[in-house]
Amino acid sequence: MCPASGLAQETSASLSVQGRPTVYNHVVALRGKSLNDPRIIVIATVEPLTAKQFEQVVKANAEDTMTLEGYPSYIKASFKEDGTLRYLVGDGGGAVFSKKNEPTQDILKGQATVSGDRVSGEVTLDEPGEYSKVAKLTFDLPILTEAPAAE
Repeated sequence: MCPASGLAQETSASLSVQGRPTVYNHVVALRGKSLNDPRIIVIATVEPLTAKQFEQVVKANAEDTMTLEGYPSYIKASFKEDGTLRYLVGDGGGAVFSKKNEPTQDILKGQATVSGDRVSGEVTLDEPGEYSKVAKLTFDLPILTEAPAAE
């Protein structure tokens, strides 16, 4: 990964399961918890999160897959406050997945930089095999404390 060279990163997210791509046009960052440990959550969805879905994300364990009201497809990255990637989870393209970032694996990579109320970074998943998954999440976002206003 190249460090940002003073330019704002483009925020984007995509997931391809067995070659079938999904593009997520809405990405938000918020604070959550995993067993009472603070986490920064970056979640990407096809449609903007509703206030109720936003609340569900905040209340859920940051590192678990979840069922959101309306069952939208999503990918969600969970980071420690120091920017260390913990998990990438999602539900999309016909797959529900949860990948823990561990030193013994090399299919999931990512890091975030948390600066005050902003987070930026990138996460990539490249899982080969019969049920292959490729995900990429690039972000530079404010960390929200409440659901964004509906458009």
